[in-house]
Amino acid sequence: MQSSVINGTVSAHLTRSLVGAMPGADTVKLARVPDLAPEVLTDDLSRVSTPSLLRVWENLILLEPHTLIGPLVLEDAPIGTFGLWDYLVTTGATLRESLTQAVGLLAVLGDPAAEKLIVEEDGRHFTVRHATGTWGPEVVQAVDLFALSLFLTRARAAAGRHIVPSRVTITHRPPRQARQLAGLFGTDRIQYDAPYNSISFSEDDVHAPLPKAQPGMDRILAHHAELVLASSRPVLGWQDLFRGALASAFQEDAVSLENVAQRLTMSPRTLQRRLAENGTSWRAEVESVRHEHTMDLLRSTDLPLDSIADRVGYSDARALRRAVHRWQGQAPRDVRRAPRRAPSAG
Repeated sequence: MQSSVINGTVSAHLTRSLVGAMPGADTVKLARVPDLAPEVLTDDLSRVSTPSLLRVWENLILLEPHTLIGPLVLEDAPIGTFGLWDYLVTTGATLRESLTQAVGLLAVLGDPAAEKLIVEEDGRHFTVRHATGTWGPEVVQAVDLFALSLFLTRARAAAGRHIVPSRVTITHRPPRQARQLAGLFGTDRIQYDAPYNSISFSEDDVHAPLPKAQPGMDRILAHHAELVLASSRPVLGWQDLFRGALASAFQEDAVSLENVAQRLTMSPRTLQRRLAENGTSWRAEVESVRHEHTMDLLRSTDLPLDSIADRVGYSDARALRRAVHRWQGQAPRDVRRAPRRAPSAG
């Protein structure tokens, strides 16, 4: 039985694979995030917050804009990359049994509160439907295509042959690389602007015996998966999760109580109550992150004050100047002129 403790988190395996797809300099930058540190990502029982994973996706998209970054990440991700979950897909007697079990144990890999999977059968097709959270549109598209590609690459690895899906439906418009995506999926039977994301396999494919199946191994792995879930713990506490979600909302210019509450899979009223229980408030937290974001933009960019004001939610440069003076006791230009303080030794 899965614990609600892991809601809002993902496995270290998933996070590690995505971080590993980035250049070294960007990896170092992300390592400053508390639950993206190397010692966290190498601990297979660590659960990384979903807001931190979203930061990884956002950085991947910035590095490779307008690409099929989701499916392309999987080109260099052999079986075992995603740990136990990968073996759940490949050890059943048939693809039908393996994929059904892997869907039921999605929490071993992803966030059970954000990622929704449904298995459907109509006598001709075996379909896995997928939906993710309400993130930024580019992140949602990357995650959706990643999820569909994940099931296809794992199905091919399990079957030991080039399985072609009987149908793919995608809720997004055709990307610029629609032809490349058709090549990756091995079919042009892709419906865009669909009501849901899905990948379908023929009944013949999912009922064929898997060449590497070992009788009883799927049950052993499923039992082990439940033990892993019971032993796994989030690296961050609730307030850290909230602040990560708020920081991501700032980056996407989507700061609102409703939006952040949705990211944390709770109602706005519940979010306000939890903040009060932690001795803070929505207004205080927004002001704190706005302060941090503003200082970072002033010190690390040459953006005009009007642009910074717009990014952090102030009406104009004058309002930004007043806020900076209140925080720092000096004007924005003086903040920019001040030398950055070097980290102290030890």
